[in-house]
Amino acid sequence: MFITDSVSAPRAARVGLATLLIAVAWLAACADAEPSQQQPDDAIWDVVQVDSEARWLPILATQDLAVGVKRIAFSLDGIDAVDAPPTVRVSLFALNEDASTPRTVQFARFIPYDPQITIAAHGHANATVSDRALPISRGVYVVPVQLTAPGLWGVLLEMQSDDGAAESARIRFTVRERQAAPAVGDLAPSVRSRTREDVGQLRELTSDPEPEPGLYTMSIDDALETGAPLLIAFATPAFCHSRTCAPVLDAVKVVWRSYAPALQAIHVEVFENPHEPQRLVETQAFIDWRLPSEPWVFVIDREGVIRYAFEGAVTEVELRSAVEWVIQDGE
Repeated sequence: MFITDSVSAPRAARVGLATLLIAVAWLAACADAEPSQQQPDDAIWDVVQVDSEARWLPILATQDLAVGVKRIAFSLDGIDAVDAPPTVRVSLFALNEDASTPRTVQFARFIPYDPQITIAAHGHANATVSDRALPISRGVYVVPVQLTAPGLWGVLLEMQSDDGAAESARIRFTVRERQAAPAVGDLAPSVRSRTREDVGQLRELTSDPEPEPGLYTMSIDDALETGAPLLIAFATPAFCHSRTCAPVLDAVKVVWRSYAPALQAIHVEVFENPHEPQRLVETQAFIDWRLPSEPWVFVIDREGVIRYAFEGAVTEVELRSAVEWVIQDGE
C-alpha cells in the first residue's frame, strides 16, 4: 500500500520528481539568463539535465494534451513564500514544424492558492491517478493555447521577478490527436454516480470538509435526462496532491448557487470511501469517465454535449462565463 502525507518534499526530492518526468516530457532550466538571449533552435530542444542551481523549477501540471484549444498549466517550484510570483512570458512552438519560430507569445496568468490547503495523510488500495499527480506550490500559471496538430510541441518560459532576477526554461511535451478524457463536443458519458441516498452521511460521499448537500442529490445519468445545463466537478478536496481540488470545488459551489435551479450541478468524489483514508479506492464514475488526472470540471448543455472541459485549476470567473454561455445558448 502506498502512503502519502501532507508534508512538503525537500528541494532534492522535488528535483528528483522533475527528472522522472523526462520519460514523458522534458525540462531544461538555464539560471540567470536574459530572456532576450534565448533564441530557440533545434539543438536546445534536445533532452538535457535540469540545472540544479536554477531559482525556479517549472513543472508541467496539465497531463491530457490533445489537438484543439487547451489551457496549459504549470507551477514554479521555488517561489518564495512572501515575494510576488515572477511574471512568465510563454512562447509556444510546434517542434515538428518549426523549432525556432514561436506560434504565439503571451504572458501566463498566475492563480494563487490558499497556503492553508494541505493534503490529508492517506493510502491507496489500488494504483490511482492521485498517485501520479504533481505537487503545486503557491499557485499555478495558466495560458490558453491552440494546438493544431499531434506531435511534439514545446514552450519557452521566460521568468522575471520584481528584484530583477531572470531565468528561462523549456518544456517539451507530446500532443495527441485526441485526449483521454471526454472532450468538448462529445456527449457526456451517462453513468451512475452515487448520491446522498446511497450513504448514511455525507462524509462517506465526499472529502470536502464543508460539503454542499445540493451537489449530491442526483446521479449523472439522471441529471442528463432532465434537459437542463449541467456542471460536473470530479475532485477530491482532502487528498488532492496538486492542492487544486478544494479551490476548484469552491468555485463550483459559488457558480451553482448563482444559477440554480436553471443549472444542475454534481460533485463526484474521486474516491468511493473518503471516510477510510488509509485504503482509498477510486469511484466507478471517475473510472468510467476515463479521467487521467484530477480535478476536472465539465459544463454540459441541454442536449448532453460537453461545451467546456477544464483540467486542473479553473477560476470562478472562467467557470461563470462558461455557464452563462451554455445557459443563454439554450434560451
